[in-house]
Amino acid sequence: FFSCPLCSCTMASEEEWTQMWYVFDSQKEDQVSKADFIHIVRALGRMYSEEEITARTAALPDPVPLADFLTFMREPYTAPAQKELWEALDFLGGRTGFVQQSDLLTFLTSLGEQLSRDEAQQVLNNVKVDDDGRISVDELCRYLYTPVPSMMPQINELQKQLAAAKT
Repeated sequence: FFSCPLCSCTMASEEEWTQMWYVFDSQKEDQVSKADFIHIVRALGRMYSEEEITARTAALPDPVPLADFLTFMREPYTAPAQKELWEALDFLGGRTGFVQQSDLLTFLTSLGEQLSRDEAQQVLNNVKVDDDGRISVDELCRYLYTPVPSMMPQINELQKQLAAAKT
């Protein structure tokens, strides 16, 4: 990995992009479904919103060829800076290092890429809330910047791939 001089995010090399590609394209067909393409992009740390990724992938074929993936990954990317997120959340909390759970719920459901109340509550269920209803800004940022799979794996497909690899 190397650090981007524009935003201090880390980016994998083209070789590492290709290695991640073949985790999903285990049959080496040099194409993956658009859904897998999005998983690969996110696994490599590109944190596009749903709206952004939908717009950026609209013209791509399904399945997506490896060459299109590499072209996509070569395009400049500016990650949301973790420091900027921390500062925004700390500001929301009155510069105390904590944010009230109720304020965060309002923030998540009314600004930017708005979450439903259930989605926002799911986020809040995954972070520690103290006895005063406060959430540590540091802990919240760590949680929000921890990569997670964007969908559940298809167990049947994984089992087929494992069986094929054994033979």
